[in-house]
Amino acid sequence: METTFTLDEGTVKSQLVDPITIGTLLLSFSNKNQGLMKTKIIVAILLSVCALPLSAQKTTQAQQAEKPNIIFILTDDQRFDALGYAGNKLIYTPEMDKLAQEGTYFKNAIVTTPICAASRASILTGLYERTHNFNFQTGNIRESYMADSYPTILKQNGYNTGFYGKYGVRYNDLDKQFDTYESYDRNNKYKDRRGYYYKTLGKDTVHLTRYTGQQAIDFIADADTDTPFCLSLSFSAPHAHDAAKDQYFWQQESDGLLRNMDMPGPDLGENKYFEAQPKFVQDGFNRLRWTWRYDTPEKYQHSVKGYYRMISGIDREIAKIREELRKKGLDKNTVIILMGDNGYFLGERQLAGKWLLYDNSIRVPLIVFDPRIKKQKDNDALALNIDVPSTILDLAGLEQPEGWQGKSLMPIIRNPKTDFERDTILIEHLWEFQNIPPSEGVRTKDWKYFRYVNDQSYEELYNLKEDPKEINNLAKDSKYASTLESFRKKTNSLILELSDDYSQGPSNLIIEWIRNTAGVSIIDPKPEYGWVVPEGAVAQSAYQILVASSEENINNNIGNVWNSGQIRSNTSTEIEHGGTPLKSGSTYYWKVRIWDQDNRLSRYSKTQAFTMGSPKASITTPNSFQIDRISPAQFEKRGDTYFIDFGKAAFATIHFTYNAKADHTLTFHIGEQLEGENINRTPFKKSHIRYQKIEVAVTPKQTYYQLPIKPDTRNTLPGKAVPLPDGFPVLMPFRYAEVEGAQEPLTADNFTQLAHHSYWEDNASNFNSSNDILNQVWDLCKYSIKATTFNGLYVDGDRERIPYEADAYLNQLSHYTTDREYAIARQTIEYFMEHPTWPTEWQQHVALMFHADYMYTGNTELIQKYYDQLKYKTLYELANEDGLITSTKMTPELMAHLGFPKTMKETFRDIVDWPSAGWGGDPTNKGERDGYVFKDYNTVVNAFYYQNMKIMAEFAQVLGKTQEALDFKLRALKAKKAFNEKMFDAKRGIYIDGIGTDHASLHANMMPLAFNMVPEEHLGSVVEFVKSRGMACSVYGSQYLMDGLYNAGAEDYALDLLTDTSDRSWYNMIRIGSTITLEAWDLKYKNNLDWNHAWGAVPANAIPRGLWGIQPKIPGFGIATIKPQMGHLKNSTIEVPTIKGTIKASYTYANPRLQLYTIEIPANMVAEFEMPPAPGKELMHNGKKVASAFGSVRLEPGKHEIKMVINSF
Repeated sequence: METTFTLDEGTVKSQLVDPITIGTLLLSFSNKNQGLMKTKIIVAILLSVCALPLSAQKTTQAQQAEKPNIIFILTDDQRFDALGYAGNKLIYTPEMDKLAQEGTYFKNAIVTTPICAASRASILTGLYERTHNFNFQTGNIRESYMADSYPTILKQNGYNTGFYGKYGVRYNDLDKQFDTYESYDRNNKYKDRRGYYYKTLGKDTVHLTRYTGQQAIDFIADADTDTPFCLSLSFSAPHAHDAAKDQYFWQQESDGLLRNMDMPGPDLGENKYFEAQPKFVQDGFNRLRWTWRYDTPEKYQHSVKGYYRMISGIDREIAKIREELRKKGLDKNTVIILMGDNGYFLGERQLAGKWLLYDNSIRVPLIVFDPRIKKQKDNDALALNIDVPSTILDLAGLEQPEGWQGKSLMPIIRNPKTDFERDTILIEHLWEFQNIPPSEGVRTKDWKYFRYVNDQSYEELYNLKEDPKEINNLAKDSKYASTLESFRKKTNSLILELSDDYSQGPSNLIIEWIRNTAGVSIIDPKPEYGWVVPEGAVAQSAYQILVASSEENINNNIGNVWNSGQIRSNTSTEIEHGGTPLKSGSTYYWKVRIWDQDNRLSRYSKTQAFTMGSPKASITTPNSFQIDRISPAQFEKRGDTYFIDFGKAAFATIHFTYNAKADHTLTFHIGEQLEGENINRTPFKKSHIRYQKIEVAVTPKQTYYQLPIKPDTRNTLPGKAVPLPDGFPVLMPFRYAEVEGAQEPLTADNFTQLAHHSYWEDNASNFNSSNDILNQVWDLCKYSIKATTFNGLYVDGDRERIPYEADAYLNQLSHYTTDREYAIARQTIEYFMEHPTWPTEWQQHVALMFHADYMYTGNTELIQKYYDQLKYKTLYELANEDGLITSTKMTPELMAHLGFPKTMKETFRDIVDWPSAGWGGDPTNKGERDGYVFKDYNTVVNAFYYQNMKIMAEFAQVLGKTQEALDFKLRALKAKKAFNEKMFDAKRGIYIDGIGTDHASLHANMMPLAFNMVPEEHLGSVVEFVKSRGMACSVYGSQYLMDGLYNAGAEDYALDLLTDTSDRSWYNMIRIGSTITLEAWDLKYKNNLDWNHAWGAVPANAIPRGLWGIQPKIPGFGIATIKPQMGHLKNSTIEVPTIKGTIKASYTYANPRLQLYTIEIPANMVAEFEMPPAPGKELMHNGKKVASAFGSVRLEPGKHEIKMVINSF
């Protein structure tokens, strides 16, 4: 039969073959609200084909009575007015117009993101781009989102799902979504019409539109009428074939459309509308593609006609599809939804493409035709692309997933008077591409606001009710300032509301290793920036840093000082400033964002401000300080005296309030130690356990007071003691206070302890276990590190307040494992390059400090600056031909190389450990050297020397000094060989104290264990000897004892020492009442000890580094090592800070045959979990067996479960 459609432009004939139609009603449609313009009715009664077979009808009706079939048709780049029903008199879309007339047409349909990839991802997942974060340059869309995609849910709930056409989203598991599918798009291999003409039907090569239409027809023809189906069709048309000169390619059947006529020019086509655009828009792809399609009259006519003709081609296929539904008897219960994936510019503002947030780009046609609902009406709700999947599930009688952000349109289709409860929507285009500026904003029915992400000073505000073409930008009009601000806030709130955890920005920003920059002046003129990559990113693939000269600029994402652009690198620390030179005295603001492993873009981090200072000889910026205000933990009135316990000792003073009615004096007693229930006012005379009596004159004229603590002579010696930072009051370590002479009542609220220390984050680390003593020891040692940072350098406690290299190294290791802090260690290292101290081994600790800094930060600046000077600190000039060194060869010239002044009074000599026997005039004191016999060639000194040579070889290699690296490696090999030949007693299987003695001490054996110098065959005898000596070393020596034991795998004995309760234990420090670690195990072992010495806090690093075995394998924690040695613990949890984030782990001893570990590796890091192989022992990683031959399990960022199964009987 022949059907004639009457159009204003002329008559176009279309052949429709319909053997089962009893009649044909042919209408020429305009908007149904405007009425019908012309009607021509031709009825042909075909009695021979008047009905379907009765059985087919019954089956179809039974199935259809339950759930409808659904066909979702998505077109590519069809804008809202490219539809006859929308009032467009030029385009020919009779079938779409029928759907709109008979169904519900949404006048204000909008895509949340005007670009095909992101919009299609939103349609599949029901999520904003802000949430799913998928675009052209990302990896696969997240599986967790696609698991809740509408076709997956339908398939899981009994629908037969099919898909044909342009899928447009990177995803590998379409078989989880569709029973039948074929994904294809324009063929970009061809730069001509073959981009659209490469698919075949039979022997014919056909246009993609025809091909997709035929796949739909075949799907319907083959459909099982007992099973409802959802068919998703995605036409590539009318998208231009970008690679081709002619851009648009339509089917021959459309040739007659728009022939012999000129298309009218675009709205807003004058130069002024283009020139009103920001330069980055004028220079972008919207303009470039305008030159491809519209910049000459010939191109414009070809492109616009081609665009319309391609849409008409889709319309013809829809007619065929509907005809097939009628043939199959499915038309009465098949819902058809039609939508465009985004809008399009047809030359408006002299632009092409989409991407921008004007209505041309974001508004699309949306039609829902449900043949079961009569008298459907047009709807003006703000309907979104993310509403389509919700609508589809609603039609199928299914609940939408909780996380979806759209809502079903069916309630307002069934009852247009229903309040849709949506007044404001987020619109966005977030693809970070150089030639397409990303933008974000909000739209209501009457207003639109948007801004450009990378320069938020460019804002546009339109009153759409009065200015639907978006001509008059009101953003700069002061009359609309409040409106503008309101929409800014709404945009920000919607962004936060709709952003998922995966898109979080980087955190823990540092500049020059400084986390809290308040009050800090950065001295490096080219500072380094760093951050922690967000957990959801897994790994960083790129970053962008913005540095601005004002808060306004940084808030507007304007890096006017430095905009790094996208840097393809996984580096997240040590990013040297690369912008405009920074000026001394100026304050700057910086932030960063990253791209994850799949190239998804994060939000920006929070902003960090910093102020530049003047360059100095050193390169390390001093850390910031903080004052903790501590309220009394205990407050008692004891007769005329008030007793106060602040809970822990701190380097502090007291702030108090007092309302005196007459002048009088208050007497304060402050101290570290109790005697009975009161402060010990006469601590042991030789000790440096602190106590002080202070009198404070009070008067009615004053309410607020600060305790005037008297300075100590020794720890304030000019030229020796490190002075307190500028602005600090006199501080003294104390926990307790007693107040006498009060004439007015006092309460706990009158007193505050002002504890001073460097910047510290208590939640940076954590440890707990099944052993309460171990937990208490951890808490003691962690707090000790915090409390002793009051001076900004690692000092030896309150007695001298002088940095010593060995003290500082132990402090450094424990600081790294308890807080994410590196600046103090680096500053202390630089201090030692100018202020050395006398013991031989103390000089050898400097290289250890450099190496620890290098391993924990990955930074080489200090190595580069001090390399030549550091070589002398290793004492390599004292080596003999065998490769061993002796301090007896020290000369004034070598001393000068070490940085010692000529006026030095101390003698340079070996120390081994401290104190020596008889220290402090106490003949019963055996010292802490285990009877060590000093010889010229000292075992302890040469163990340090070997380690120094290894370190220097590594440093030389890092700096590209290949020959020196080889030289240091040779020195290390020679030293180790001579060490094991000359200092090892083969008969006893142990090391002696030095060449020329048979005496073997704990120190001579624990040091080679600590530095991995002991040959495998002698490990057993050396360890047994070490265990036989007990804790025969000082709190300082315990560092190397613990290192050696854990290196040797002696975990049970190491744990025994950590939890020991004798008077040579950490628990003893707690038992006697200290809250900061002591300088020695007890007063009887060093009678001049103090109660505030960080070198006694070894468990603060031995627990994370030894018991849990968490250490950097390569510099900067690019790879971490986790080698737990839990001993007889039943359970444990730990959090260890690193420059890249926190490593978290837990351990459970389930039974003798099963031990469980859970490990969480931060983003941008990998780890190797090591467990020594043993017979009958096997590892399971995330449910899979690990071959024991590998020796380790590689852990990617994220959470892991490791089971150690022991199968022995």
